[in-house]
Amino acid sequence: MRCEPAGAVSRDGPPGTWIAVDYEIDRGKGVMLFAVPHSDAPPLTLRLNAAGWHEVRLGIYYSGSVDRVLCAKLSADAAFTRFCREEIHATKDGNYPEKLLRTFDLAEVFWKCADLTGQDLVIARPPKGVLSELHETNLAYVRLVPMDGPALAEWKSEQPTEETKILIAEYDTGSTVQWGISTPEDFLAEFECLRDSDFDIVFYSVAQGPITLYPTKVGELLEAEGPFGKALNQLAKNGFDLLAEGIKAARACRVKLFPKNELFGLPLSPKYLSADRGERFLADHPEWVCTYPDGEPIRTISFAFEGVRDVHIRLMREWVEDYRADGVNTLFSRSFPLVYYEEPVCRAFQQRYGEDMRKLPVSDERVQRVRASFVTQFLRQARAMLDEVGKKQERYIPTSYRVPVYLSPDIPPEARQSALAECLFNALDVSAWVREGLVDYLVPHLHVWGEHDGTAAQPKIREFIELANGTKTKVFVEVYPRRMPPRQYRKIAMSYYAAGADGLAFWDTHSRNFRASEWAFVKRLGHRPDLARWEQKGDDYYRVVPLRRLGGFITGREFS
Repeated sequence: MRCEPAGAVSRDGPPGTWIAVDYEIDRGKGVMLFAVPHSDAPPLTLRLNAAGWHEVRLGIYYSGSVDRVLCAKLSADAAFTRFCREEIHATKDGNYPEKLLRTFDLAEVFWKCADLTGQDLVIARPPKGVLSELHETNLAYVRLVPMDGPALAEWKSEQPTEETKILIAEYDTGSTVQWGISTPEDFLAEFECLRDSDFDIVFYSVAQGPITLYPTKVGELLEAEGPFGKALNQLAKNGFDLLAEGIKAARACRVKLFPKNELFGLPLSPKYLSADRGERFLADHPEWVCTYPDGEPIRTISFAFEGVRDVHIRLMREWVEDYRADGVNTLFSRSFPLVYYEEPVCRAFQQRYGEDMRKLPVSDERVQRVRASFVTQFLRQARAMLDEVGKKQERYIPTSYRVPVYLSPDIPPEARQSALAECLFNALDVSAWVREGLVDYLVPHLHVWGEHDGTAAQPKIREFIELANGTKTKVFVEVYPRRMPPRQYRKIAMSYYAAGADGLAFWDTHSRNFRASEWAFVKRLGHRPDLARWEQKGDDYYRVVPLRRLGGFITGREFS
């Protein structure tokens, strides 16, 4: 296989080159390519010399636990695809021995199918970001598998349609620094994994309460504390608007973008210096935090205060009015309590029931409903604002809210509640939201880990489905764990669809999509009717290939 530029490949790795290393596997001898951090190794074009439709599979050497990072694309692709090691954490994810990589194993992953006529493969290191600074890059081989008529027909049947686009991607804030996002091209690579897939919407985190990751007129840009804050501030100085560019890139990859607010509490000491972190909102209003019944403050913002609700509504308005975002998303599955025993809450309870709420336990359902009424009021205000803006823009602007559902085996059976009761305990009156038409996409976030097939979650999912029947609310269920082979994704998806889920959501998509063999299957999980016949699909998307020799040395012996 020819590489260009030819002068960019060497045996001893001077600056500006990839390092060529001899190796041997059962199928024969080859030469793998490495590029190390700070090497300034340029992108390489590998001439494929192939025509017609092929499966494209890549062999990558991770050396056991090393997290090497590869960027690759075909010459006609709009952006690079990212590849990283597909490690498995047995306790969190399940026991999948076929994923175990030893020191001298290659990982072969299925990437995609493509018509390779006139196309070549381009490989590169991450050009920027933490991953570029820390990790090497490797490509051991490319395996092209010609596709016959039935294989091509099957591939075409897997392509997305309006009916299959029922998946939601969720991006946390971490990938900005990981990949050094600072150009429109970087954002295309961020969402390239969603192109030609069953994903319809991406929730993209742009705010942590009133603190934003883009140059806002309403909240405050995260201060330059640590690499993340410094990177965001430099982007703003360069005139790069993370939210505006994200929306453009998502639409170029044919998905809708809903800006997401991840509600966060104040950090513990010694980082509890709110003014120093840029949290002027709380520095100016320390009275707007949640409190215990005895008045002691809690490190979370309370939606019982009009000022808190107002700043979140104004942020949403900025997203849809100034940026014309496709919808809005708020994460209610962390940073509890959202409302507790603050003065406005106690006053409302006294007016309604004539009792002192501070003398009652939080388990009292009346206490829970009064607490939840303030969050519901926030959603009413959000819906009214979105309808106002939508009327001017001649469109309907949907809402999405993420709520917690606990399936932890640590909770004894006698202490387990219904899903709706769990939400109400956390000041989330989901029944009122659905009844009043306040939520378009309801996303139950299942707190579950370890190997499972999804059946244990079905009763709780059905609670939401029965509640939403006959309403505009769609229920999209989070799929966990984050790391599983295709067969396990299939089992869980089938269980959730059988329980009535309208679609599926994937938290931390930014750390799932570079697991190529799994992602090739995940992005097809909107093909609900096909899952039953896809029992063995994806079983060969990942393969461990032992090395026999590396760099002239034999492997597999005592001192290898």
